[in-house]
Amino acid sequence: MKDVQTINDRYGVKPAESVADTTWIAEATADGRILIGADRNILRNALERQAVCRNAARYVVFGNNNMSMRVMIQLFERHLPEIHELVTVPGPWVHRLALHGLDRLVLDCAERPRE
Repeated sequence: MKDVQTINDRYGVKPAESVADTTWIAEATADGRILIGADRNILRNALERQAVCRNAARYVVFGNNNMSMRVMIQLFERHLPEIHELVTVPGPWVHRLALHGLDRLVLDCAERPRE
């Protein structure tokens, strides 16, 4: 299993604030990483959703981004065996990490015409 790398590790703390989600999704996926995030809006944002789809990204999102970092870490550690099982599952996919475990979310990869 590859080591953990945060967006801050990849780009630097200050630069990471301005890196587009589409960029880090593509680059981290190209490195073979499973993406972990707290932004479920990624499924609603057409550009970000398409970045997940086009890059065959594998994305685990916390079900609630209002929890403390300590709780997120505990939840992640508790369900790490389930996440590890997903390492061999090809993308694109998105799973929600909740208190009870992982749920696969619907990922709409259909391209929509631009208006």
